[in-house]
Amino acid sequence: MERLNSFLEVVALEGNIRVLALQTLVSQVGFGMFYVVWQPFILSTGASVADLGVIQSVINLVTAGGLILWGVLSDRLGRKPVILASNACRVLAMVALIASGSYAFLLVFAFFVGLSCIFMQGNPARNALTSESVGAERRATAFSVVMSVSQITSTAVASAGGYIAVTAGYYPILYLALAGDLIGMALMAAFLRETLSGDRSGAPSSGGLLGRVKGHLLPERGSLILYLIMVVIGFGYGTGFSIFYGMLVDGFGYTELQLGVMSTVFNLVAGLTGIPLGKLSDRWGRRPMLMVGWLMGMVSVGGFIISRRFELFLLFYAVSALDMNFYLSAWMPLVSERAPPESLSTIIGKLDSYGRIARIPAPWLGAQLYTLYGFRAPLVVHLACIVVYGVLIYSIKES
Repeated sequence: MERLNSFLEVVALEGNIRVLALQTLVSQVGFGMFYVVWQPFILSTGASVADLGVIQSVINLVTAGGLILWGVLSDRLGRKPVILASNACRVLAMVALIASGSYAFLLVFAFFVGLSCIFMQGNPARNALTSESVGAERRATAFSVVMSVSQITSTAVASAGGYIAVTAGYYPILYLALAGDLIGMALMAAFLRETLSGDRSGAPSSGGLLGRVKGHLLPERGSLILYLIMVVIGFGYGTGFSIFYGMLVDGFGYTELQLGVMSTVFNLVAGLTGIPLGKLSDRWGRRPMLMVGWLMGMVSVGGFIISRRFELFLLFYAVSALDMNFYLSAWMPLVSERAPPESLSTIIGKLDSYGRIARIPAPWLGAQLYTLYGFRAPLVVHLACIVVYGVLIYSIKES
């Protein structure tokens, strides 16, 4: 037992990180399946690819506001209550989806899942709590541990989700996701420890109400490049990937089972490489990891553009998982090391919000480009944004 505890401490799996890992494991059993089938489910209700783009845009719009809201509240009320409140929003989203497949309820789902800021998105309170639960020398490893648990769990259930959707329909997956979230909330309510200490007034602001509003919306001095990166990433990846599964179903006739296999490969690669890349980030620094991730992004999107066979999509989807992992191993630790402690959650929320705002028109644009010019068109826009992203990364200096 002593050796096991030593191992868990080496990989930063202690205290709050252990609780978050357990909650992620429980929740991802359902959501690892749901992420595979949610776009095909919406299409199955009679919605078009264009309708799917609108729903994704609503999610992005509400998420953008939610990120700022949760970030500010987290720096004032604490990390734990905000984490629980955001999870409650995701529960309400799943209830709306189960209640009805009508377009109105799909929009209710989009609103609450966007407000949760934990739908394929890191919540600022959760990220701040993760950062504050370990020392700086293990920060990237801690983020990678929680992410790896998510990806490995999704690996185990993604193909099963595709099979269940084909043989039993979508609703068993929806019920499983709802149950997992409720159990995960109970675990966090019981065992998560608050990490926010000292002054809970947030970062100081001047100029009365107008000054506070500007402080919550405008980039901090000296950090403009970080916000530009989020805008470019948000628009590029939103255009190319927001309705990617929907395009594969509509354009190539891929089944939910094939999407499940793709998701399994993606999550397997991400899960197996997450912790090693986190350790490399803690050792080598953040900028080199971001540069390698940029290269993986160029390769994966370029590969999707030239691919027509399922096997090639599978290969380049695995490369896309490396793109994500190199980015995740470096980005949040980099932000945590540059933000003032008293406004850490607010700044995390603002940065993510800029990315989400840039994503608001992206699904609609991607759907229109797909409808008018075919599968390659949204990905060409995506590739152009990755080129700009590389230039911005190159200009970052290590702190």
